[in-house]
Amino acid sequence: MIRPTSAILLVLAAAAGGALFHVSFEVSALDDRLGTLNRDIKSDREAIHVLKAEWSFLNQPERIEELARRHLDLTPVSGKQLTGAGTLPVRPEQDLPAPQIDNGQNIDRAILLDAGAPKAKPAAPHRRAIVPVVSHTAKTDVASRSLDDVLREIVSDDVHAGKAGAR
Repeated sequence: MIRPTSAILLVLAAAAGGALFHVSFEVSALDDRLGTLNRDIKSDREAIHVLKAEWSFLNQPERIEELARRHLDLTPVSGKQLTGAGTLPVRPEQDLPAPQIDNGQNIDRAILLDAGAPKAKPAAPHRRAIVPVVSHTAKTDVASRSLDDVLREIVSDDVHAGKAGAR
């Protein structure tokens, strides 16, 4: 007669054997899948290698030049076709958008800046930008001035110097 502990150990050994068989079957299936994936990776790498070789062949400058010569009606660029930025037409001032002044400020309280026309070509029309002047009533320390305040001060000095030099 079998003792109860022997029966329990026999059942546990059978369960462990069944679990071991099941795990080994799953490992075998995963190993087959891994082999399939490795073969797919190798064939994809070979295909990439072939495509890179084909790409380098198709992008040879001599080949592209020959195809362009054969299929496109292009002519070499002549010196008459080249121009500088100063010869391009400029929009007249009446076509420029109206300045937008925020905070209900008047156009009288704005600073006009030359913004655009190159100094080397005086024949080109000047473009003007409008920067609103903001007056601050509170005293500010020199170290705590904002960049906008410093730029406005420089611009107003340049405008006043320009008016004095023009007189």
